[in-house]
Amino acid sequence: MARRVRRHADFLGDVSRQLAWLARNRETSWIDRFRTDLIRVTELLDRYPAAGALLERQGATVLRRVILPSTPYVAWYVYDEERADGEVILVRLFHAQQRRPAPDPSRWLSRTGDQD
Repeated sequence: MARRVRRHADFLGDVSRQLAWLARNRETSWIDRFRTDLIRVTELLDRYPAAGALLERQGATVLRRVILPSTPYVAWYVYDEERADGEVILVRLFHAQQRRPAPDPSRWLSRTGDQD
């Protein structure tokens, strides 16, 4: 069964900042590749939510990371492993060289702000 993939407000903010940086510093082909990567990752997680590397587990709630296929970005996402029909929530996006905060899956599941 496919899961619905949603985008948290934190993830959308990260995407917006990365797009702005790419628009200022790279050719437009980078933006196209970045957008294509986001679509491909969403399709992957819709079908295979365990595809990413495990970062943190709190009970049945897991935080995983997946590397975008053709651009140097890493997406974090959370979901409940016990709910086969539960949503996958994309929560953060980082450049591969960017410092990342300590993982805490409860931060995103306990807050609102996720969007389609």
